[in-house]
Amino acid sequence: MTETSIRPIVEAFYRASVERDVERLMTFIADDVNWLVQGPMDLFAFFGQRHGRAAVLEGYREIDRRLDVTAYQVETLLVDGDRAAALIRLTSVVRASDKVMSVRTSQFSRFRDGKIIQMRAIVDSYDMVEQTLGRVFDLAPELAPELCG
Repeated sequence: MTETSIRPIVEAFYRASVERDVERLMTFIADDVNWLVQGPMDLFAFFGQRHGRAAVLEGYREIDRRLDVTAYQVETLLVDGDRAAALIRLTSVVRASDKVMSVRTSQFSRFRDGKIIQMRAIVDSYDMVEQTLGRVFDLAPELAPELCG
């Protein structure tokens, strides 16, 4: 697919993401999708590797169980050939604690026949952990005193 033919599909996928319309989102996911969201799975069960549409759907359900997503803003969207990259600001309320969390994520996807066949997402999970737990972790002095003056 060329950029001109894939851009409307990519934009529709992210519009469904902004609207939190998981049913519509799933129409953009290939049956054999390879999906990876980097991060600590022991803290956030929706992180990790998923294969297939059903596994991705379960990931979205897990997000909904843990987070009340209040804003999903696509700050930057690039499309080139069969690939897309997006920088996103995600704001949510952690259901277990009622704490507001706002993080950035970068998503890199590849499309085939109008569907996502590969997704790689990188989240600032350290920031997510700090916001979720409600405290800053100042590990630098212990781990690298030479960098801290």
